[in-house]
Amino acid sequence: MNADILLSVKDVSMNYGTGRQDAIEHVSVDVRRAEILALVGSNGSGKSTLMKGMLRLMPFTCGEMERKKGLRTGYMAQMHTVVRDFPATAREVVLSGTRQERFSPFYTKAQKHKAEEAMRLTDVTELADTYLGALSGGQMQRVLLARCLAGDPELLILDEPCSALDPEATDELLRTFVSLRDEKQVSIVISTHDWDFVRHHADRVLVLDHHVEYLGDISGWNGKEDEHTCHH
Repeated sequence: MNADILLSVKDVSMNYGTGRQDAIEHVSVDVRRAEILALVGSNGSGKSTLMKGMLRLMPFTCGEMERKKGLRTGYMAQMHTVVRDFPATAREVVLSGTRQERFSPFYTKAQKHKAEEAMRLTDVTELADTYLGALSGGQMQRVLLARCLAGDPELLILDEPCSALDPEATDELLRTFVSLRDEKQVSIVISTHDWDFVRHHADRVLVLDHHVEYLGDISGWNGKEDEHTCHH
């Protein structure tokens, strides 16, 4: 596999065993180093399913996937899956994202340093001792992003991370993603309905409707920016 490619799926399909249309059909896409790849499409078009396949959380029905050896990934699911009343502070949540070679109830100095750096990068240091239930939606998303970053990922997979946020919080989070790509060389696969972000900041766009409708630079997409793809 090319050294500039972190992950490659080739002619993959996935279904839920219901006998209905496959969630995704014959999809091929590479994820390149230090790029933002935007996944767009209407609800139910297969975006979340493809992401779970990339993370090996769901099996492909057919096709194959190749990943860089030892690839470090971070994943943010859609916000409604977060348990807000979990009795933990922001710092504890971020620390839980550090990688341990073997289980230990204690964190090393290096792990604590990684957590502090991740909180600095996502601008949540001042929230370190705040419990999850007291965080706003935007603060919660930045804490969860810091948790991902504490594991030192090469690839972030983000499933509609801004869906529950107000415009100001959305802008702040999207700027953070761009900074991570530009300054930390992190690759990002993000599903989004924010066409403005796709147009101005994504390196490539994958328009999905169970199959690939388009893959490439946004300038080459001739479709409409409507409810069948994404909207601002």
